[in-house]
Amino acid sequence: MAEGSFSATEMSESSSRAEDPVIRILLIGRKGSGKSSSGNTILGEKRFKVGLKHDAEIHEEVTQIRGKQVSVIECPDLLDPDLNEEQLEKMKEQLVSGCSAGLSSVLLTVPLEKPLQNEQEILDYIKCLFGPEVQKYIMILFTHECESDQTIAEPQTQHDHADLQRLMTECGGKFHCFNNRIKSDDQIQQLLMKIEGKMLENGGKFIMKQLKRSNSKANLVNFSEESPAADPDL
Repeated sequence: MAEGSFSATEMSESSSRAEDPVIRILLIGRKGSGKSSSGNTILGEKRFKVGLKHDAEIHEEVTQIRGKQVSVIECPDLLDPDLNEEQLEKMKEQLVSGCSAGLSSVLLTVPLEKPLQNEQEILDYIKCLFGPEVQKYIMILFTHECESDQTIAEPQTQHDHADLQRLMTECGGKFHCFNNRIKSDDQIQQLLMKIEGKMLENGGKFIMKQLKRSNSKANLVNFSEESPAADPDL
């Protein structure tokens, strides 16, 4: 799991060379995995409502962090059995529309204190919706809520080791850890540096190339990478 952090050289390079003025983050994960709390941690204030039982809406909030616009998109559990087909299709349209300007990172929230559930299926769903290239931009965000003023660098989880290892491998070994009970600029800055380092490695944001609409439903045809020079946000 040592791959979860970038070297000081990589971080400095990402800061100086990945000069994208907009960081757009998509939060995915199962219900109760800490998406809303993590979004609020990134934003520095409570914008997303925590604990909604039946949420079928894509929510987006924006803030400024050290001169950069940071946009956080929260996606409900796409595999929630309580969603009907109409709600799911509407949510997919909102998701594709909200991500059409490009994604800097896709964060899969995984709670440290609970066993894995449908995280692998959610990853498969996102890759089916966005295309296989999105995998290069996915990072695991381990979430926990510890009362002590403490952040963690390495996840000490209750997950089955084999399942977790497969999930980590599929996400390229990249991860970050959030303590959503504390306010820490460091854990946010480290996350953003990892995201920028990943964009640098991938040659820019993940950009939607084509969108096809059929019977008022949005269907993704092709997602692919875009070089920084061609990114409209650069």
